[in-house]
Amino acid sequence: MNDVSSPRAKLVEMLWQLKLSYDKQGDKGVRYIHFNTLLNDPAYRKELIEQAAVSSNAEIRELGLGLRRININTALTQGRHDRRVAAMNPDIAETIGFKQLGAPAKPLRKWLLIAGVLMLGGVVGAALFSDDLKSVYSGSKVVSGSLHGEQLWTSDKTWVLEGIVYVEAGARLVIEAGTVVKGREGSALLITRDASILARGTAAKPIVFTSAVAAGKRRAGDWGGLVMLGNAPVNTADAQIEGLDAGDTRGMFGGVDASDNCGVLEYARIEFAGYEVYANNELNGLTLGGCGSKTIVRNVQVHRALDDGIEIFGGNVDLRHILITGAADDSLDWDMGWTGRVQFLQVQQYPSVGDNAFEADNDEINHEAGPVSQPTFYNVTLQSMQSSERHQRAMTLRRGTGGHFYNMVIDGFSGEAIDIKDRSTVARIEQGLLSFGGLFIADIGQGGRSYFAAEAGDQDDDGGFDEAAYFAKSAELGNSPQFVQRLRSETDHDYRLAASSPARNHAQAIPQGEFWDEAANYRGAFRPGVNVMWTDGWTDYPIN
Repeated sequence: MNDVSSPRAKLVEMLWQLKLSYDKQGDKGVRYIHFNTLLNDPAYRKELIEQAAVSSNAEIRELGLGLRRININTALTQGRHDRRVAAMNPDIAETIGFKQLGAPAKPLRKWLLIAGVLMLGGVVGAALFSDDLKSVYSGSKVVSGSLHGEQLWTSDKTWVLEGIVYVEAGARLVIEAGTVVKGREGSALLITRDASILARGTAAKPIVFTSAVAAGKRRAGDWGGLVMLGNAPVNTADAQIEGLDAGDTRGMFGGVDASDNCGVLEYARIEFAGYEVYANNELNGLTLGGCGSKTIVRNVQVHRALDDGIEIFGGNVDLRHILITGAADDSLDWDMGWTGRVQFLQVQQYPSVGDNAFEADNDEINHEAGPVSQPTFYNVTLQSMQSSERHQRAMTLRRGTGGHFYNMVIDGFSGEAIDIKDRSTVARIEQGLLSFGGLFIADIGQGGRSYFAAEAGDQDDDGGFDEAAYFAKSAELGNSPQFVQRLRSETDHDYRLAASSPARNHAQAIPQGEFWDEAANYRGAFRPGVNVMWTDGWTDYPIN
């Protein structure tokens, strides 16, 4: 038993008790407590304490009120970027029963870092960070092969991926805000089923996954991208992620846990990914396979991916504040029964590359496979630039997918606004599994007013379903959305709408629930008249 005497040590002990209470009992609005972030991010800590102080759970409320009295507005660990033993905060050391270790006999000898974890009642516990990936020298660190245990990638180094790096089952990869991860040719970062990632950047310090090629020479497909796999339901047995060796079981995903947690990806950019593993088989910028509802993906940009920007295979992972720019295939692609929610999504298709902003399937072979793909979207803007080179659609819905699409602005595509393929997909409308409302569609196809393609005769791929007649009732067609600046080139990225935009009117009511921002009573990804976009500060748009 340790004597926890200092105020700082007492604060850390109570924070650990709070985490354990949430983990054990749960509470509305709090899914998971990130303890390392709780120690080092005063804003995150204050927010959680305030939530705890008004909790309906008596134990959590008592801890919250106590923490409110003793909390301090500063990080509770010191020397986060230089984790030599000598830099350990003495108060944290006192609390966890740390004993000073002698200096290593060799410069490269492994050493242990105490994570600062406490047991209830002051009983000592410790989580040990492996130093296998940690270097005492500044600069870059090459990472390859399999990662086990708790891994920490700090922002004082550039982490370079060599080949496919697997975060193995039971392991967790923690990436600090502001960290840069670079992928060499043929590399990718794969979070396997039963592993997790905690990559929580900030608006001021986003985490950047990019090409290892020098700036100015980077191209889409320089490296593989980020893959996150989990145990949430999919509608395909023995699902294996595309782009990997079919015999490697570490690429398998899916299960029965709808609340599965693949980890956290927040304030992050993924650039120049989508490496072609073999002919016509590429990884995407971000791939999510069987990730469940406890997975957090928000404030993420995927830029210049060789294949899809984001592809989602089943699961029910939610997305929020997502920007996809310059995908060479589809911006957002889903299949295998994805049933997640999306709010605030901006897509920008470049005129020289890309096919669909959305390409959606249920299952390629069995259109009736369950669970049926049925994501729900609110506050989305899909933009292109009337490409003279490519036939680009805003949305292709096929192979029995469902989905609910509300409060969207669709603008500037050279092809159709929405193409519904297959009688099985049309049937989803009749079943109530495919619906639309609050759509604003402008500047589509030839002359800017060819919103839907004629599909007579051999062109009929949906059993005679008339998109033009159907969407005349559920969409506003032809009016200018009044963008502050039209997108005319790949370097333009002003997505704002004028305050007078008609997109401010006729929005569908936002569902209630902790995920949804019910105040977003407008169509499109940004409130008309806003001066500051949620993309400002943490996004970037490099050409190469």
